[in-house]
Amino acid sequence: MRKRATKLCIAAGVGALLSFAPKLASADITSDKVEFFGYGRMGIGWTKSGQQIAGSYMNLNPRRALGGRLEEGDYLEPGIRFHLKKGEQDTDIKVDLVTSLEMYSTKAGILSSLSNFDTDSLKIFPEQAYIQAKNVFTPGLEIWLGSRLYRKNDIHIADYFYFNNLVGQGLGAIYTKPGFGEIDVAILTQTSGDKFFRTDMGSLPPQFGTGNSVVTRQRTMFVAQYKYSFGPKTSFVQALGEFHVVPRSGKQDVETPKATNPPDWGAVGGLKLHLDFGGDSFNDTSIRYGARVANGAESGGSTYNTFGLTDTDGTYKGAYGVEFVDHFVVDVEKVVGINGYFTAHYSQGSSDVAPSAEPRGPNARSDYVFGVRPVVYVTDNFHMVTEATFQTRKDDGLKQGMAVKLSVVPTIVPTGGRSVWTRPHIRGIYTLGIYNQAAQDQLMSPFLKTVGPTKLAHFLGARAEWWF
Repeated sequence: MRKRATKLCIAAGVGALLSFAPKLASADITSDKVEFFGYGRMGIGWTKSGQQIAGSYMNLNPRRALGGRLEEGDYLEPGIRFHLKKGEQDTDIKVDLVTSLEMYSTKAGILSSLSNFDTDSLKIFPEQAYIQAKNVFTPGLEIWLGSRLYRKNDIHIADYFYFNNLVGQGLGAIYTKPGFGEIDVAILTQTSGDKFFRTDMGSLPPQFGTGNSVVTRQRTMFVAQYKYSFGPKTSFVQALGEFHVVPRSGKQDVETPKATNPPDWGAVGGLKLHLDFGGDSFNDTSIRYGARVANGAESGGSTYNTFGLTDTDGTYKGAYGVEFVDHFVVDVEKVVGINGYFTAHYSQGSSDVAPSAEPRGPNARSDYVFGVRPVVYVTDNFHMVTEATFQTRKDDGLKQGMAVKLSVVPTIVPTGGRSVWTRPHIRGIYTLGIYNQAAQDQLMSPFLKTVGPTKLAHFLGARAEWWF
């Protein structure tokens, strides 16, 4: 009770300060200098066995919604863009301060603390905070510094940012010139806790095993992208290159031999083709290859999500990861919209692993997913949404798991419109999941980990989703 009372006092104090903010700042921040943006979803869900199930994906993917997101949990992402200098022309200098927050529950529960008073599971933290300046030295040049969602490619129906999802803290510059294309360069940093192991146990990444001590090392990523537009619409081809550096650990003691956590590096190359067919219709195809510590591709991971076991020398020599994505939307005369995708990933740890390290986690993983969401525009305000996915996953040494998901989602669109992107949505949701024996035995999905092994899984819920 004392802990909860303290939190309520803090919240009341923040509220009091905010109540005075308009009086203090109204002379400096006018309505034309502030822009609100955000994404959010809130709702409820049930399963016949009664567990708190909202947010426990049926997908075989262990970490993301890749394979469908309709049974996902509550999430709020409010943001503010302050126009510190707002130009009148496209070539004028423009300066913005961008900030946003993330809010979610760590226990797949209802987000509002008023419903369950479990404030310990509520997470609120800064997501973005950066300065963005355009046309400072020359028209077409943008520079930025801070913490940014540095990503631009999204399969929304699978909650999957792919190809260049490099969320981090750093700085960058983007230069765009008609006829020349766009160059985008950045230096980003990430930190992670590396587990230390004695020499006879090998050195493993954070997701496996229990170490003798933990140290945080900073990964530095050098990123370069080039995009060239062609054709009468917005079609383009894009190239991606990354170079990652992880220094030697500075923490050494009797429990941490000098051979543990040596310096390492990684490299990434990728290509993407975007074809614009007019209206909502398009097709995106991309492929990405990452080596050594930049081999992150497991279940749609970013390149900095290093996968697998280290070599006997403590490095990720021989490790690699491949990502392939095809994403499309077909708009049929504003009667039907079809949003679909195919993704495939293969991740491999180092080629020469210490024998004693192998039981601590898989050193290879593959998966692929087909997904399609047809939307029938019955009226401007009522859309009949259905969704089907087929997915597989295989960890080395284990049998391949397979799952099929089928969803029926009658949707109210209060603002009206005939597009797969129209929001907000007020949805009713029913999803049936069908698992093969290997998926059941290995409890491959968060849903199965919650309810136990079952061939047929059911989710019934209602959810609102919005963005602006």
